Amino acid sequence: MIIPIFNPVLTSFEQKILDHCLLALHKYAFIFVVSEKAQLAGLKERYQHVDFISFNEKYFESRRSFANLLLMEGFYERFSWSEFLLVHELNSWIVKDELHYWCKQGYDFLKADVEIELGLFANLARFRGLSEEQKKSIDSNFDGNGLFLCQIERFVKTLKSKKKEAYAYRHHPDFKNPDSLFWELEPNRFVPGLRRPTKIVQKRFSKNINDQSLITSANREALSFGLTGINEENIQNLPFFG
Repeated sequence: MIIPIFNPVLTSFEQKILDHCLLALHKYAFIFVVSEKAQLAGLKERYQHVDFISFNEKYFESRRSFANLLLMEGFYERFSWSEFLLVHELNSWIVKDELHYWCKQGYDFLKADVEIELGLFANLARFRGLSEEQKKSIDSNFDGNGLFLCQIERFVKTLKSKKKEAYAYRHHPDFKNPDSLFWELEPNRFVPGLRRPTKIVQKRFSKNINDQSLITSANREALSFGLTGINEENIQNLPFFG
């Protein structure tokens, strides 16, 4: 699994998220994805058991910049020695270790479900392709949704077959989350390209913390694998945070 690090000097909040992730998924190999020009001495001293893979510094200027990297086949090819890749940004919280379970379910892409209102003819709208205004209207729904699991070979194949579309999303001036928009709208637009679960199963994999239903310490075992949309304020709403 990989954890993107935009600034090697972590805030106390980021440190808590990171340390919890390393503890919760300690059975797996971790890789920090970093800028090739980042000063990493502090991180490497603290996390001596973690590997580092670097990319061009332009992809670490912001979350929006990193989104472009997630729409390039070369990114996933760097991890082609693995079948699956879990991307865990420091806005997500692992509730319990179910990573092996989810890798065995036969899906190519798992991410927290996002409500997208397209009316009665949603399937037709998706097939035809959403307008620029429709895309911009749902773009912010993906804010903080930084936990996903992908089958690397199928992701690379998708990006190779949809080079023009991926290029257009990467260079769109108004999208904040072009990677999430692309993976939500394009791979299965005409024919099934990625094996994806139902919305119910998606919520079982991960859900946004804004959906407060069932988030209690008493039913922790019934919760999803992870929670997204975590920030310095709402992390205190997690009854099992500590």
